[in-house]
Amino acid sequence: MENYTTLFYLMVIVNVLRDLKFLDYVSLKILKYSKRTFITLIALTFILSMLITNDVALFVIVPLTLILFRYIGADKKDLEKLIIFEGISANIGSAMTPIGNPQNLFLFHFYDIGVVDFIINMIPFEILGILVIFPFLEFKKYDAKINTNIEFKKEWIFYILTFILVLLCIFGFLNFIWLFPLILAILIYRKVKVDYLFLLTFVFLFIDIEGFKRIGIADIFLIKCDDIMLMIYSSLLSQIISNVPATILLSNLYENWLPIAYGVNAGGNGSLIASFANLITLRLSDKKVSVVRFLLIGMTIYIMHLTALATYLFLI
Repeated sequence: MENYTTLFYLMVIVNVLRDLKFLDYVSLKILKYSKRTFITLIALTFILSMLITNDVALFVIVPLTLILFRYIGADKKDLEKLIIFEGISANIGSAMTPIGNPQNLFLFHFYDIGVVDFIINMIPFEILGILVIFPFLEFKKYDAKINTNIEFKKEWIFYILTFILVLLCIFGFLNFIWLFPLILAILIYRKVKVDYLFLLTFVFLFIDIEGFKRIGIADIFLIKCDDIMLMIYSSLLSQIISNVPATILLSNLYENWLPIAYGVNAGGNGSLIASFANLITLRLSDKKVSVVRFLLIGMTIYIMHLTALATYLFLI
């Protein structure tokens, strides 16, 4: 319930900041200091995913990207490719920290892993992930066509602070119930349009693994395997039932957390339901991304990253 509610809060605030042209303001600042827009946004997505989760990072970056490209003389295929790799880099970047995504947070608490120990063990995953996507990135400069100047508005401060409060709810520092009257007031006052169908998609995507355990279905997924096979198994399962349910299921069956962490995080790229971040990327892209191209690129990165990780585990 809390996850769904905070996601709803996030959708409201990001839409308000977009409608009030705060994201336009940020876009112009980025264009002012960096002409290599593609690599700048990928790096920003990668870093933000580690700190504020992959889902939240995409809710900020993808709308920002769509606005940013209004000021850039760039091909539509460049925009499509950028959004696809923002989703991919969010999945890879978020794997670095315990708070980067839901599956990491679950593993962190379930196996009682130290923060430093977790991050150190995930560094090879990040390095190999960067090496895999690096050849696909665009480093060319884009010329901005700016014919407007947006001044900072004091009104934005209130909504930025509200956005920070929503983040505190997501991280568990603030009870989401206390924020409900404020979000409801903003929703009514600003007449915010929220994609409720998208929100329901997230609700129905969740699988009750505890229910599986109670009726004994979870035991069917227990197979004998070494670390490399467990990683591959985790990634394949993520392609079918999504990486968060796969994490919850397998962590109750296996003692070694690292192959599961590598598998479910690498498995976040690939199919549409492998990670909720994939659905967010497509939904926020405003139909600028072809599902077929998204699947082709995502599956290519998934296979390359998984192969690199399997080689690494074999050599150590």
